[in-house]
Amino acid sequence: MENIGIRFKNVRKLLKKSQDELAIELGITKQAISNIENAKSMPGLALLSKLLIDYDVNLNYIISGVGEIFIKKEKTYQTLRTSLIKEVEQLLDSRGIR
Repeated sequence: MENIGIRFKNVRKLLKKSQDELAIELGITKQAISNIENAKSMPGLALLSKLLIDYDVNLNYIISGVGEIFIKKEKTYQTLRTSLIKEVEQLLDSRGIR
């Protein structure tokens, strides 16, 4: 859990945000930020989702330390688009539509 706090703090510093600023933007208290950074609590799913959506933070990095700190939404959307197209094509093929 301590490593998650360290990575969370690293992200905050890379965003050039104080604990107060980030807390306000995330809709939580400064104390909640401090507790996460000091390994007293874990960030919840809603908070992690907000980091991904609002700041392009790679959740794999926060949780496990794997991957780049920030993701490029363009790359993520392209991957999702490609996957969706493939699934639709498979569905069409399975129904003999294509």
